[in-house]
Amino acid sequence: MPQRSVRACVRLFVSLLVLAALMTMTDRQCAWSQSSARPLNWSADDPTRIAYLHEHGVRVEGQQVIVWLPPEALAEPERQELVNNLDRGVTALRALIGAHPWQRLRDQKITYYISPERFIAHTTQATILMPLARLQEGRAPFLHESVHALLFPQPPSSPDDLSNVGTRMPLTSRPGWLIEGMADYVAQTVAAETGFAEGDVFAVGGLAQADTTCVQRLQGPRGAEVLHSIGEAGTPAALFTTERQAVAPTFYACTQSFVKFLVARVGLQAMVELFPLIREGKVDERLAQLTPSSLPLLRAEWLRTIGYVAAIDTDAH
Repeated sequence: MPQRSVRACVRLFVSLLVLAALMTMTDRQCAWSQSSARPLNWSADDPTRIAYLHEHGVRVEGQQVIVWLPPEALAEPERQELVNNLDRGVTALRALIGAHPWQRLRDQKITYYISPERFIAHTTQATILMPLARLQEGRAPFLHESVHALLFPQPPSSPDDLSNVGTRMPLTSRPGWLIEGMADYVAQTVAAETGFAEGDVFAVGGLAQADTTCVQRLQGPRGAEVLHSIGEAGTPAALFTTERQAVAPTFYACTQSFVKFLVARVGLQAMVELFPLIREGKVDERLAQLTPSSLPLLRAEWLRTIGYVAAIDTDAH
């Protein structure tokens, strides 16, 4: 066997050993965190938020978007500027993602409700709920949430389809690395191309800094817990609890980094086409066909590429 092949095999073996050790650590960390965390449900009050804005808010419509916001939030010229920017951003997102028959939201406009309450920004199908504070701070992840809306698949054709892994799939069972990583990757790509002021909620630093930020944060106290969910059919349970801030900065940096790595391997459109496969649990299978390589091996290669394994080796010595 050539010497280069031997070195490659040794690096792969070391990477797999590191991952196995981290997964063992994660089991202990998860058991500890679940005992003290309280669940969060940031969408529970959405009907009340929406009803309030319908009764007291201002509605501004553009070519691609509809925005509801408190009347005192922005002056009329600023409202129109916001809608114009969102129109431009969503147009660029649609061009990058493309049109697909499985999308629930195709030609319809995206609706944004900018609420005076404080909560975690989120998307429910074609509707986006954004706290006013994020807009005022210049940290509103408008493009990120818009990608969620544009990549949301149509519901199953029959109720029987929901018996497997359908839209009732628990949040912690979905491939969060793909869902959130793609939202960040596409949003940051469009922001860089168009100059859209996309909010960097977790101070990742954009695509250019995602790898470095991921490596740094993985070496933190909850890094192993987050790494366990990258490339796995699941999402860190702590993201949906009062311990969210302890894991979210690492999770979002690393999912962005991992998706960037996969896009370089298979292309953006191939990654987009993974979304209708989430319901069927066939994401891993499709990636294996595209690369061809298993997801654990892809993850090991990604970690070597961003220098995480090297960083661990350095710390050990």
